[in-house]
Amino acid sequence: MAGPAEKVLLVDDDRNLLASFNRQFHKRINLVTAASGGDGIQAITHDGPFAVVISDMQMPNMDGLEFLYQVRALSPDTVRVMLTGNATLDVAINAINDGQIFRFLNKPVPIGVLFETMIDGIQQYRHVTAERDLINKTLKGTVNLLADILGLVDPHSFSRASRIKRVVLSMAKQLKLPDLWSYELAAMLSQLGCITLPSELMQKITEGKKIEKSELLQFNKHPEIGARLLQHIPRFEAVAAMVKQQNAEADSIEVGPKLTLSQKGMLGGQILKVALAYDTLIVSGKSAVDAIDELKAEPDKYEPALVQALVAGEGGASFEVMTLPITKLKPGMILDQYIYSEGGALLVAKGQELSTAVLLRLAVSEENDIISGPVRVLVLSRK
Repeated sequence: MAGPAEKVLLVDDDRNLLASFNRQFHKRINLVTAASGGDGIQAITHDGPFAVVISDMQMPNMDGLEFLYQVRALSPDTVRVMLTGNATLDVAINAINDGQIFRFLNKPVPIGVLFETMIDGIQQYRHVTAERDLINKTLKGTVNLLADILGLVDPHSFSRASRIKRVVLSMAKQLKLPDLWSYELAAMLSQLGCITLPSELMQKITEGKKIEKSELLQFNKHPEIGARLLQHIPRFEAVAAMVKQQNAEADSIEVGPKLTLSQKGMLGGQILKVALAYDTLIVSGKSAVDAIDELKAEPDKYEPALVQALVAGEGGASFEVMTLPITKLKPGMILDQYIYSEGGALLVAKGQELSTAVLLRLAVSEENDIISGPVRVLVLSRK
């Protein structure tokens, strides 16, 4: 009978023990073994992902605690188990705090107990990855659809969200932040509160035109409104906090894998703040270099580490300008012009990333002689 398809990594410096486990489990578990922490890291890097990693505590060069801490950084979804012959209270506390250990096993461990632990770990891994897939596919897909619909209803507001989504995601990747989906969704929904603002004001904002002080005060209320709309949605607590903090002043921010909800909200809000400021400068006609220089010139307003993440992400991006008929447009292209109906109504704003819904609207509009092509787009490539 074939065992689970997911792989399990067992790390111990006792090669005889590893050979014994291989004999015991080779027909029941998809088992990989490593005789040191360094070899285990190599296995994770080149042969992963692993559903479960089981490590001995006492190993030369790199002990089990340090190894499992690195495993967590490399593969956060992997379930981690500590195998030890001297599980002192201090070891247990450090392992739980630093490595988020799923279970402790005392040596010598009975084969049956070890097998059950592997199966339980695989089930836990399936639960975690299923939840992540739900977020990445179902939830994010739903938000994408919502953003598309809002973009069709209010092109001025949501073209801005479309433009900054790529920048925010690039910055989060440069900072090696976990839960990238939350930063991406925060960018997509960052302008949600703008649905309460007059379209004339949003047109001024989107096109980088001068606005009155009273209009600025009105516009600055939208993050709070957007956050209130999001805060009661399950799993959106961090996203709502990021949306709320996008205009906030921050004396200092924390960047790292282990952040509280408050810290994550502030970090995400400051990432949005940098991306939005960069977008405003670009829309006003600044070059990418000049826009970044302006952000760097205000370190008290824009966190230098986040500006550097913007530079690192944008430095690898390049665009090809293409003029194409509407029938040749594809999802992911970025509109490089405003598209108006024959009657003068804005259908799609400049900077909008083309999605299936937007392309469908353009195709239907062309079929009904509301618009005519070709249109100018930017095609993103990597150097």
